[in-house]
Amino acid sequence: MVDSNAAHFDGLSSLITLGGFAIPARARFVAKFVGSSLFSSLTLGLVAGQTGAALFSCGPLIPFMAGSCIGYTWGCIGYWRQCKNMTMTYAKSYPKILAHSLCTNMLLVPPKDLALDGSSDVNETIVSSDSRRMTLEEWIVEGGIGRLSYAILAAQSCEEDIQEMHKTERQKIVDKYSDGKE
Repeated sequence: MVDSNAAHFDGLSSLITLGGFAIPARARFVAKFVGSSLFSSLTLGLVAGQTGAALFSCGPLIPFMAGSCIGYTWGCIGYWRQCKNMTMTYAKSYPKILAHSLCTNMLLVPPKDLALDGSSDVNETIVSSDSRRMTLEEWIVEGGIGRLSYAILAAQSCEEDIQEMHKTERQKIVDKYSDGKE
């Protein structure tokens, strides 16, 4: 359910971008969150209300309210998990991009020993204050809910750039097939 909402809001974002407006990452996050939780709440509420009216003598109102509460909670948790998974994937696969977004957009500076030398090694590590080697992903998780929240917003900020990289990579694959090399 969450993925269909994300696709809908991505289309809306593209439409507004064509109009010359840029949607900030925080506004996109809020819009997707509201859409996800609203859709889940209404869907589960309506199903529970209809079920309550058909099967029980309590009528549709109480089951609708209970179903809406459960649906809202389900939508919130589902969207949080989706955003957290995307952030952790970016931290693992694109540590330099996410670290740059953390620095520039969120003013949250990862440790200075983060390797930004241009290598594409996904196992890059940073050194914390206790000289224990850790990945950017571990550094984010170690910082608790606050650092994770900032990392999620940073991932939202760099999402378009990473999607553009994926499109370019996919186009290279398609070009190889159309040239007959694959």
